[in-house]
Amino acid sequence: MISVELVQVAILWCIAGVAIICALNARGLLRQLISWVITIAIIITAMFFSYMEVENLKREIGLTRPSQSSSSEPVVAMDDTIPIAEEVVELDTLAASYMAVEKQIFANIISIADSILAFPEWNAIQIQGIEKREIFESKARFLRNKSMDSYRQIRNLTPPPEKKLSYEALLDAADNLRLAGYEVHNQFGVEDALGESIAKARERANIVKSTISTITNKE
Repeated sequence: MISVELVQVAILWCIAGVAIICALNARGLLRQLISWVITIAIIITAMFFSYMEVENLKREIGLTRPSQSSSSEPVVAMDDTIPIAEEVVELDTLAASYMAVEKQIFANIISIADSILAFPEWNAIQIQGIEKREIFESKARFLRNKSMDSYRQIRNLTPPPEKKLSYEALLDAADNLRLAGYEVHNQFGVEDALGESIAKARERANIVKSTISTITNKE
């Protein structure tokens, strides 16, 4: 399953806009032809991913429902197995989609947790000078933002019934990851000599990895 974000869709449309401008300003028949072919391809790509994002948003907020026409009502009345079969298919589709997203989320969470665990000790950062410190602060801000994005993504998921328990554990892990990212970046605000915020972040990152390991082993 392809994961699409609103920011990515917006960037695609911006690129499409730039491509149109370039095509309009192209000189020569051959250049114009090539420019418009590329522009049309970009627009089609942007439309495709926009459609995917709209469908994802509709599914997340519960707007997507199986269509039922009035002509199908007599059939339902005569054969009660039809709506049951449709419900089973819908649940199977939801479970398959959730598991595909869940697999990617596991990889993202582990990657962020590993980066937090690998973050240098505060004393080691302090002795490297102001320029190096600014680089580490930028990395800390990046980890904070990535951990928050993962938490929001997981909160927006709709798990199938059989995944309720593992989803709750995953949400707890995401919350710990969010707090770990905050602690890493917070270290540059409090600047305590002991580096307690980084130590707390590592503790939470270890909890995150342990939780994800437990979930994957049970599955």
